[in-house]
Amino acid sequence: MGKMIVWGLIASAFFSTSFVLYQLMSVQGGHWFWSASFRCFFMWLLLSVFILLQNKLNPSKLLALCKLFASHWQFWCVTGGIGLGTYGLLAFAADYAEGWVIAATYLFTVVASLVVLSFFGQSFQKKVIVYSVIVFIGVVLANVGEGLRHSTSQGTDWHALLLFGALPAFIASFCFPLGNQLIWQAGQPKGDSTHPTTNEMSKLATRKLLQKVPQVTSPLLSNPLHKVWLMSLGSLPMWLVLGFLVQPPAPSVSQMTISFLVALMAGVLGTTTFLHARSLAKQPQQLAAVDATQGSEIIFALLGGMLLLHTPMPSGLSFVGIALVIIGLVLFAKQR
Repeated sequence: MGKMIVWGLIASAFFSTSFVLYQLMSVQGGHWFWSASFRCFFMWLLLSVFILLQNKLNPSKLLALCKLFASHWQFWCVTGGIGLGTYGLLAFAADYAEGWVIAATYLFTVVASLVVLSFFGQSFQKKVIVYSVIVFIGVVLANVGEGLRHSTSQGTDWHALLLFGALPAFIASFCFPLGNQLIWQAGQPKGDSTHPTTNEMSKLATRKLLQKVPQVTSPLLSNPLHKVWLMSLGSLPMWLVLGFLVQPPAPSVSQMTISFLVALMAGVLGTTTFLHARSLAKQPQQLAAVDATQGSEIIFALLGGMLLLHTPMPSGLSFVGIALVIIGLVLFAKQR
């Protein structure tokens, strides 16, 4: 369990860079669509290069991945659109809310992951739910503390903040674990993919959904880079359609450059590391523990802001929240 937690924490450190960089692009006037779509496009390009380098410029692996994508293209378009559509929701929210609002709301994914796993028929020990609640309370307190300190007397449009800032981030908190879980389910034997549920309607809905999830047993999926490559490619049709509907203004060179950094740090390194951590999980409790490590993003975001942006020390309430996050993650790591 400890190894999974460590990999999850490393992924969270990479993920945390996106909150700061999204807000930076928004302040510079960049459109949210380019911030998100370029992230996925650059992820796909970077991963293609990495995969080629891994195979000494032999294109056989890329060709095999293209074949695997074509054999289940609907599945990869759905999982890529859902899982990486998270980036669009977070980039959109950055136009209406400060980073602490987005981070606080998006990190509801610690609890949302349990909801998603429960929908797929997974059951949990009570202590897992308790640990998740501890982490979530810590995340809320840390962000509330920062929000109170950064509040000003200039007045805030709370309607726009909640509707266009917090709500998209809240939806995103479910999209990311749902996309990842669909991929995890595709790699499981059909007979072992669910456990009995107490609610018959929930059980029926789960069965109907799982019937549409193909069983993908290709050895290519043992490499997390390949999974993210497939998701990134699968998301591109969604971005094409969305771009046609939104018709955003042309992006600046600065926005393209920052989007490239987001793609490399949070997209390629963060998502690949996180999927690797999840691939080590064999039980629902372990999956929940890995997903809960995302709560540490607030810690890395605060540290990164202090080191790179010279933000002040966290408030006392924020320190209490950070302590709860650490306690919750330590409890997850120690369970068997």
